[in-house]
Amino acid sequence: MSLLAHTRVGAGPCTVFLLHGFLGSARNLATLARGLAQRRPDVSIIALDLTGHGESPPLPPRPDVALIARDVLDTARALAPAAPWTLLGHSLGGRVALRAALVAPAALAHLTLLDVTPSPRAPGGEVAPIVKALAEAPDAAPGREAFREWFRQAGLPPAAIDWLLLNVVHDGAVYRWRIDRAALAALYAQIGAEDLWPAVEGRRSYSVHVVRGGKSEYVSDADLRRLEAAGCRVDTIEGAGHFLHVDRPEELLDRIVHGLA
Repeated sequence: MSLLAHTRVGAGPCTVFLLHGFLGSARNLATLARGLAQRRPDVSIIALDLTGHGESPPLPPRPDVALIARDVLDTARALAPAAPWTLLGHSLGGRVALRAALVAPAALAHLTLLDVTPSPRAPGGEVAPIVKALAEAPDAAPGREAFREWFRQAGLPPAAIDWLLLNVVHDGAVYRWRIDRAALAALYAQIGAEDLWPAVEGRRSYSVHVVRGGKSEYVSDADLRRLEAAGCRVDTIEGAGHFLHVDRPEELLDRIVHGLA
């Protein structure tokens, strides 16, 4: 088994695994990890690069969320044998956490889901144009600024461009993608395909906390009511979009820590 790439912050006896969103990496949640470690010294935070992202092994040609969830659980068992663990996932990472809960419910103590719903969701929203631009981008360029300009011409906002450029590496005289863009596009089509409500509405020993952005459409009011009916805590951060950890980092930390207490 190949472990997923990871970084660790803190040395507490309880383990929280951070799972980033689509096209991201552990680096995207580094500030969140440090803040959580400062506020909860009893916790060890391990941020993973999900399969096919960052420095982790590549995706197979036909990837799905279940495969990534199994890789997360295998890595968690290797890095922190003393389960149960907490999984904290943003977007894709939240879907992976829910799928992991269906695979190994007894291994989990708590799920914190950042702006993600258990409901099936068709591809779309603010990530769709980013995926399209990524698929159409050049394979290589003389420098990061050439890629940046290409994405700027494609109409992407600066934050999205910075996010994508984390996946560009220096290779001799040029810069290339370190990710399999075709495999990731195939994964994108599968992220919201499955109904994951059984992970929330079934009998479970783990608790579930959802934090949604008030400006985001990912977790609807209907989802909120259904989550609360299933005994989940739901917090809304007004003024925040899908990328809560970017828009409202301190408020998000407050909600996460309060939900873990």
